[in-house]
Amino acid sequence: MAQKYSVLLLATLALQARGVFSDESAEASPAEPQHSVQVPQFAPYAVPEAALWEQFVGTMEPLWKRSRASKQDQNEDRYDGEWAVEEVVELAGVAGDKALVVKSEARHHAISARLDKPIDPAQNGVVLQYEVKLQNTLNCGGAYAKLLTSPMTGEFSDSTPYTIMFGPDKCGESKLHMIYRHLNPVTGNYTEHHLQKAPVPPTDSLTHLYTLVIGTNNSFVISIDGVEKKTGSLLEDFEPPVNPAREIDDPRDSKPVDWVDDEQVPDSGATKPEDWDEDAPAMVLDEDAAKPEKWLEDEPLMVEDPAAVKPEDWDDDEDGDWAPPMVANPRCADADGCGPWKRPLKRNADYKGPWSPPLIDNPAYKGKWAPRRIANPGYFEDLAVYKLAKIDAIGFELWTMQSGITFDNIYVGDNVETAERIAKNVWKPKHDTEVALREARNPRPVEKTKSKLDGVLELFKVRVGDISASVADFYGRVRHEGIVEAVRQDRSGASAVVMAVGGLVWLAWNLVALVRFIVGLASPAPPAPVAATNAPNASPDATASTSARTSASYSAAVKRKTKKSS
Repeated sequence: MAQKYSVLLLATLALQARGVFSDESAEASPAEPQHSVQVPQFAPYAVPEAALWEQFVGTMEPLWKRSRASKQDQNEDRYDGEWAVEEVVELAGVAGDKALVVKSEARHHAISARLDKPIDPAQNGVVLQYEVKLQNTLNCGGAYAKLLTSPMTGEFSDSTPYTIMFGPDKCGESKLHMIYRHLNPVTGNYTEHHLQKAPVPPTDSLTHLYTLVIGTNNSFVISIDGVEKKTGSLLEDFEPPVNPAREIDDPRDSKPVDWVDDEQVPDSGATKPEDWDEDAPAMVLDEDAAKPEKWLEDEPLMVEDPAAVKPEDWDDDEDGDWAPPMVANPRCADADGCGPWKRPLKRNADYKGPWSPPLIDNPAYKGKWAPRRIANPGYFEDLAVYKLAKIDAIGFELWTMQSGITFDNIYVGDNVETAERIAKNVWKPKHDTEVALREARNPRPVEKTKSKLDGVLELFKVRVGDISASVADFYGRVRHEGIVEAVRQDRSGASAVVMAVGGLVWLAWNLVALVRFIVGLASPAPPAPVAATNAPNASPDATASTSARTSASYSAAVKRKTKKSS
């Protein structure tokens, strides 16, 4: 029965999905704009005293330098992704506005630019703000920026030291990175500290504004499109924490061999009670039970069919002695049961099971062992984490499966008010125009009443699309970075592969079930005996005898049919 329900569900999903996809394809066709949208013309916006204010009004070089380096430990994988400074094509919110655009798919990209002046976070903090536009959407790739540690030397690559890494990233799941590198005063090495519970960035084709503010009180504020998404402390909201523990477990300490960890032990002085019967059964006959009044003990469950007639072509020599098939005893229909009555079983009140001594407190118990604590030789306390390393360059070092990632209006400085003015006067007019263009291009269709099944199928379609994209992105990572690195960096993609395989197995099983179901409908069904009423306390002997006689009659009928056809 479950197999038939599964087949019917599969067929329903296929028919409904066909209707959903065909309807959507009809609705997705671009409509003619009903209203003209006034697109503003680009005009440079002055931002004085910025460490960097980049609107890409000129050419990419000489300020922006594309890296020709190789990735660390991968000499064969050069940064071969192409870059260009060009006007936006998809939903251009400002006419004549140029931006830095990723031009290659499935490539490593790296490009950097020197700041107009270095910036020292220890003085007034740091503000990083820039626009990101995904012209071709984004299934797998990064759009984050790195503020590079001064002095930035050599070709920019993944091994170039950075002070802050901030921006959106997506491969399976979307995430807004915020990482800072802190100098350990004891070891002299830098440690990366990652933001916990990072915000989720948008992934549509509109221009979105990402802002990071680090204050001189160890505070940070992350905003998307001018709206605060995450605030906190550099000391409390990052993993691993900056300041290590004062004490640590002594790595040289070990548990003594005679240490007793068991809180309780069996009571050695206890003895099994004399009336404790370990052999008593768990279930016994219910002596209080009585045979129901309407129980027909002399009536069998099955009787010969009085209406049955021996077939004319029955051959006793070949088919054996003919006997009518067995049917349910009609007298048992209104009775409480038929056949020999037996007492039911009930739980044995005297059953106690195997005896074991009770547990008592262990007099030798010393408590849970733990290694002794010692002073942490690597301990330090830095309460001014905001005093990060100086910055003299910015870079984008990315891997992406899609081209069209666009960066514009990049601000690096220490003035929050300046960043807010840029958001109000530069980003918002562009963003509002893009929204208007999108609505004019794709007017909202007339809403129609949807059934619950339609909603389920739409969710199913979206989920399948997400899984397919994640599998494709994971495959791209495997090709370029190897299976181990791909699994390490994209666990959601690896999970999507497992889900896809499981879905294909489920689909194959249902297709086999569907074929068997159709074949079963087309094949003639053999004659089946009438089901008998099985009383709860009836003897199985009558049922077994009936099954044997029915099977013999059916086998004989098959032989006759075969003999006739031959």
